[in-house]
Amino acid sequence: MTHFEREFPGGSESANACAMALVRTSERLLASFDQALRHHRLSRAGREALAVLEGAGQALSPTSIAERLIVTTASVTSLLDTLERRGLVERHPDPTDRRRLLIEITPDGKAIVDQFLPEVVALQTAALATLTEVQRRQLVELLATLGANLTTLDAAEVIRAAAPRGAPRGP
Repeated sequence: MTHFEREFPGGSESANACAMALVRTSERLLASFDQALRHHRLSRAGREALAVLEGAGQALSPTSIAERLIVTTASVTSLLDTLERRGLVERHPDPTDRRRLLIEITPDGKAIVDQFLPEVVALQTAALATLTEVQRRQLVELLATLGANLTTLDAAEVIRAAAPRGAPRGP
């Protein structure tokens, strides 16, 4: 039994190492993209919202944008305020329900998406260049398996069943 397994009964040292590597790699990848794309003066959420709108090919409600970005509608409201001030999106009343708004990407918004999407693809390609095509396909499959498990994982039950911490390592 390893030190880790004594300290965390029922825990897996390799699962811990995988989770930490996944988080660190994700943070590095996103930080490097944010740094490289900062010349567009858009937050990651701003880029994602514009890409969602451009990809939809039609105006979307703030709720629909929030669902696609996996954030709250309140978060999207301030984001849309910023994008609207920059002239990248416009708000219009929904013709079928005047109580609702629809968000439309402007020509300037489309132009900036046309600038940053090729840069994102180039960054993705460069970041993963050290992996072969086969390794990249395997990584996608492994991440899909992990993602599917996370959608059914009952985190509250896992926490309730967690064993108490054993003796920590000494100094």
